[in-house]
Formats: sequence, structure tokens, C-alpha cells
Amino acid sequence: MNVRHFFVDEAGDLTLFDRKGRVIVGKQGVSNFFMVGLAEIPNPSLAEDALAALRSRLLSDPYFKGVPSMEPEAKKTALAFHAKDDVQEVRREMFALLPSLGCKVQVVIRRKLRFPRFSDNGES
Repeated sequence: MNVRHFFVDEAGDLTLFDRKGRVIVGKQGVSNFFMVGLAEIPNPSLAEDALAALRSRLLSDPYFKGVPSMEPEAKKTALAFHAKDDVQEVRREMFALLPSLGCKVQVVIRRKLRFPRFSDNGES
């Protein structure tokens, strides 16, 4: 039996309207894009070991001492990598590691445009 391992994540949100039905795309605090990414990882165990080794190496690196996301009590990079929490140097190390894992990634990006047929008062 051939087993394939897929991992899915999203960025942004699907919010287009407020509670009263008014268009809120383009307003402060509303995402302008929605993305869904899918990664096929041929060997999740190998990936887990490689990520754990990278995390261990980075956590023991004096360069990162004092970086808030690297502190275990912050429950961020010290526990799991996540681009929104990781400093640029950590993201660089992660991107350097990814090709060695044999991942195939697909991302769909949808721009949330403000359509002219909608007015600010929610009427169409």
C-alpha cells in the first residue's frame, strides 16, 4: 500500500462582510488575501527529526539568546516553527532545510477584491 502524507495550512481569512452585511475588504485589520497551502512530505519521520535537530541547534545558538519567540515559556519557536512567530534568521534556516526533505508544495492565493457591485452599506 502506497501512503502519501499531506499537510495543509491557511493564511488570511475568508471574511468579506461585517455582521451587518457591509463590505469590509480594504478596511483596517481585514486581510486582503486568503491562501491555502498543501505540502506533500514523503517521509514525515525524517522531517520531524530534521526539524527537531534544527530547533535544538538554533535554541543552543547564543545569537538567539534573548529572542522572545525562542523562549520556551513563549510557546512559539522553542516548541514549533511558525513563520509569523519566527525571526527572519530562523525563517532563513528553515527555508535552507526544506529542500532536503523532498517536500512538494502547492499554494492557492485568492486576492479579496472589493467588487464594484457592492456598496459600503451592504446593498448590492
